[in-house]
This record gives sequence, structure tokens and C-alpha cells, in this order.
Amino acid sequence: MRRWFSSEQKAGRVLIAEKANIRRSGCLAAGVNAINAYIVKGRKPQDYVDYATKDAAGIVRQDLLLTAAENFNEVTAKMEKLGLVILKDENGDYVARGNRNIKINGENFKPLLANAVHKAENVDVLNYVNITDLLVKDGQVYGAVGFSIMEETAYIIRAKAVLAATGGAAGLYKPNNPGFSRHKMWYPPFNTGAGYAMGILAGAEMTSFEMRFIALRCKDTIALREPSHRVSAQNRSMQLARSMRQNTD
Repeated sequence: MRRWFSSEQKAGRVLIAEKANIRRSGCLAAGVNAINAYIVKGRKPQDYVDYATKDAAGIVRQDLLLTAAENFNEVTAKMEKLGLVILKDENGDYVARGNRNIKINGENFKPLLANAVHKAENVDVLNYVNITDLLVKDGQVYGAVGFSIMEETAYIIRAKAVLAATGGAAGLYKPNNPGFSRHKMWYPPFNTGAGYAMGILAGAEMTSFEMRFIALRCKDTIALREPSHRVSAQNRSMQLARSMRQNTD
């Protein structure tokens, strides 16, 4: 590295260090068509806790789940105020998609969040900076270090508190999808678990990480349905090509 950048965060200020750009980063980079954590009419937060507990074979912190579930709808209301389009029925109620989901037009989900961040007076953003390690002294984290992925610059950041919001660990495993679709997994392939590793190496307690959901199925792929006669013609052409290849081998 040819250049070092050192920063000490002042009280009351927040610095976001993002490996990509906060406008289009993470598993919501291209948007999403539903909010999958919402307490719909007729349901209560405990219902979500029961669902998540069963889904994770009981390996959860139910107190943390309940705290989160009790705030789902409040956070959703804040997103709507930021401009998120949430589908509504003729009565003005959110359109549900199951027991804990509502439909949205969420292709601009991340840009809406990014705009709110840029408007906040006490928030600064470091885009394209990859954080690699936490700074620890006497059992306390007091900052982090990393480097720019665009320039030859290293960063030392000191802060009173550090929040590692580094996503999942989908990139730990080889996806089921071959060839062109290899990285079209549900979560970004860049989620390699590095954030978990930083916490573990720093001696942090890894709460609720005993059971992780790793989605390896293909995402962002649309299979257009061809007319049946066209598909049949294509199949016959492929069969003929295979036959000719076998005859010439």
C-alpha cells in the first residue's frame, strides 16, 4: 500500500465502510419483491418466533427473535416513509403474501436507504473499502483496519463502538449451479464468512450462529416458456446433431 488513511470517529458520528457501494450492495442489490419479516393481520410477534424456531430446528435465541419481531412493522413503516412502494388492496391494507410476508415494489430498496444515509448529518460513508480485521485491546474492540479496492490505500479507523454488518456466508460453499449460473446464488458469492472470522479472531461471542441458513439455489434467472412446437423442433435438432456426432466418432 502506498498510502495510509487514519480516522478517529467523533462522538455521535457514524462511519459506514462498504466493500462495494451502499446504493447497490449485498443481497438486496437488485431489489426484492416482498418483505419476508412482517406481522400481518391476525398474527402476532410470537407466531414469527415459533416459525423461526421450528425452521432452525430449535437452535435459536427466542428472546432476540421476539425483540426483532416486535419491531418488524415499525421498520417497514419507516421504509414506506422513505419511498418504498408497498402494494395495498382496495381497503388500503398491505397485500399479504403468506403468514409473514407483504408484497412490495422493491427494486429501489437499497437506493432509498442510501439516500437516507447521505441526507443524515452525522453519517459518513467509505465506499469500496474492504474491512479485514478488528482492532482489539484489553478485550475491547476500538476500531478496524482495511483497504480500498479501487486505490492503493490502507485504512485505520478508531471508534467507540463497531458494528459488523457483513451479511451471511453463502460463498463458503460451492453452489449447485454450473457454468454461467455459478454465482447466481440467492445471496452474494462475496459473502464468504469473513465478518464471522473477524469476530471470532477478536474473541467476540458468536450468538445465534450455531445454525445458519445457506441458500444455494439459483436466483435472478428467468426461464421463458417457448411455444411447444418450437421446443419440439429444437429437441429434434439437438437429437439429430447428437446422432450425427456419434456417427462420425
